[in-house]
Amino acid sequence: MSYSSIIKKGCKNNCGRMPEIGGQGFCFTCRPDLKELIIAKNKKRNAAKLTGTKLRGLAYEQQEIKAPKDYAKLDRWFKERRKEMTGKCENCGGKTCKDSDKEYKRSIAHLFQKAYLPSVATHPDNWIELCFYGNSCHTNFDNKMIDLIDLNCFDMVIQKFTKIYPHIAPEEKRRIPPILIEYLKTEL
Repeated sequence: MSYSSIIKKGCKNNCGRMPEIGGQGFCFTCRPDLKELIIAKNKKRNAAKLTGTKLRGLAYEQQEIKAPKDYAKLDRWFKERRKEMTGKCENCGGKTCKDSDKEYKRSIAHLFQKAYLPSVATHPDNWIELCFYGNSCHTNFDNKMIDLIDLNCFDMVIQKFTKIYPHIAPEEKRRIPPILIEYLKTEL
């Protein structure tokens, strides 16, 4: 409990904040001499963001590269894969999120990352069903804690890879793991 006779005064602009020291009775955001500087700074920042967005859009048009994500197509792909799910992890045999309407995508693991091989991101065979909770095989696979060779379903991975390989764009083939290329050579 304080027994001070000092009455605290707020900002002269009645914004509810306390005035800053040396701010002539105004808070930082209400100071007349700084208000124009803040507005100019925000305009400059927004213009830079807009310019960056425009440049990225032009880069995709000029290089004839597809935009990184086609969410509608990817969403349809996930829904089609859900019909093929079994509810059992193909690596450890644990339970997957097949029955959850909100979380089923967490148990669908891409064999080849969408960012590295976008040409086959929505290929029907570019997936395996891995548990997300429990042993967390999906997260461990994505974070390289479990390698392709370490998967208990490696023979299925090779079968799917042989189906996917002809659809991979030539410029993306350099990103394929060498072990899979070796299996491809022995099969041919």
